Amino acid sequence: MNKNILSIFWMFFYCLTYSQIDQFNLTNNTKFDSLLTIKKQVDKKLFDKNYYSIQVFSGSYNLADSISKFVTEKYPVDSAFFYFETPNYKVRVGKFKSRIIAEKKLREIKQIFKSAFIFKPKVN
Repeated sequence: MNKNILSIFWMFFYCLTYSQIDQFNLTNNTKFDSLLTIKKQVDKKLFDKNYYSIQVFSGSYNLADSISKFVTEKYPVDSAFFYFETPNYKVRVGKFKSRIIAEKKLREIKQIFKSAFIFKPKVN
């Protein structure tokens, strides 16, 4: 009988000492928030300077406009960009982080646009 009471006492004591409380107080640290904002800005600048795109067309406005619409429908996951660089309008697909990813997409795009190529924009 004493062993049972002692066992129950130890189990109760054990539960109290090793139980967890599901409360967590998270304080908002302004220094951390400002650091996170700066990190996001730096990452965006690095990405804008170091990405690859695929140019699918360069030529007149009418053709570039129709090709841009086609590319937007055909590749909805990838962004389509419509540029004017003297003297031609250009259509580019995607902003890829690495050349390997861009080359994989290029294989798919070349089935439709034979003259497509990988392009790394120069950003000042």
